[in-house]
Amino acid sequence: MLADAATRLPRARAWAVTLAALAVALLVDEVTGPQVNLVLVYLMIACFASWCLGERVGMAIGAVSVLLTGWINGFGSAFPNEGLALPSVATAWNTCGRLLSIALLVALASGLRRALDVARWRASTDGLTGVLNKATFMRQTEALVTRTPRRAAALVIAYIDLDGFKAVNDGLGHAAGDALLCRFAAAAADAIRGDDLFARVGGDEFMALLLVDDCAQGDIAAERLHARLTTILRNEGLGVTCSVGALILESRGLTHIDPLIDAADELMYEVKRSGKNALRIARGDLQPAARSRPRRAPPGLPVGGVA
Repeated sequence: MLADAATRLPRARAWAVTLAALAVALLVDEVTGPQVNLVLVYLMIACFASWCLGERVGMAIGAVSVLLTGWINGFGSAFPNEGLALPSVATAWNTCGRLLSIALLVALASGLRRALDVARWRASTDGLTGVLNKATFMRQTEALVTRTPRRAAALVIAYIDLDGFKAVNDGLGHAAGDALLCRFAAAAADAIRGDDLFARVGGDEFMALLLVDDCAQGDIAAERLHARLTTILRNEGLGVTCSVGALILESRGLTHIDPLIDAADELMYEVKRSGKNALRIARGDLQPAARSRPRRAPPGLPVGGVA
């Protein structure tokens, strides 16, 4: 729990905590003198800095703390020795020992942080394409939905399926198919804004969540997204297209995402059944009168990043 909280701590706040803790420790060290050994406190501060700010910062904080506490206590023994000063060789040995101990623990903390980051990345991304996986997309979408009223009045949930992808696998091999998926996913993720989401949900199916100002903007965003994806696939020259079902709805009152995903999925299958390579848009009430016919993006439609 504490590790998670430290991981989420903003960098500026982590610096403030580190420097404040170091200042307090040095002040206590000055007041108590060599009778109280604060090496464990300095170790904790250095490890915290390494975890939140990086190994180099942790090493620097550790070295500074050892030198300052040595200067405060006259570079005496790590343990009080009846007030007797140690010979210079012993003093240097103790100082080097403290520096080495802090360096080892700082390196351990930094290594654990890197391992945790890698594990989290692997758990949240698709192993082939590197974009979000389905579980993470669902979890982040749920979180976005609860915050959306403060950020956007409407949202677009787009379900995307590649048409003709099986022919690439059968004709050119699975390696070529995998390479196509990777290139498509990377280009599609770049086509949306940083606050929006894009994920591979399985096979040659993908999903996108776009935050928009209103439902009218949702229509435009969905059309631009389909046009951009169509252009990406056309540039591959493999005859692959995409069918997209886009559900547009107001953000107020949304609590569960599963029914919305199912609705967008059904819209995509309607496109597949009606000829593929098209976009079908529906508003959130899903009444027949609210649904639009499948529309195919004209070749000249602008395909800039989705707004």
